Amino acid sequence: MSDMKVQNNDWIRLRFKRKFKDIPEEIRIDINGNVYIDGQPYDEKESKYENLNVEVEHHSRMSSGEETLKIIEESKKAKKGEMVIIRDEEGPDKKELTTVKF
Repeated sequence: MSDMKVQNNDWIRLRFKRKFKDIPEEIRIDINGNVYIDGQPYDEKESKYENLNVEVEHHSRMSSGEETLKIIEESKKAKKGEMVIIRDEEGPDKKELTTVKF
């Protein structure tokens, strides 16, 4: 993979100033959620760093402006000082509630 493609696909990159034998020089996570330790794909079973564990959660929800459109629509209907629930989602491990006060 060329350096240009790697830089454009990076999401998070951690580089340490000092070199230690117990920690990697660089940890990189790309947009797709792939983890690279010192430039190599991370595999927890074959990691040379015993105490290192990297987990990346994958979420498919991306904001495409639906909430913003709903806020604009509700602002036309709402009275001053009224609180309106824009989104109310509940999952197995979290609850997300978006409210706006006009």
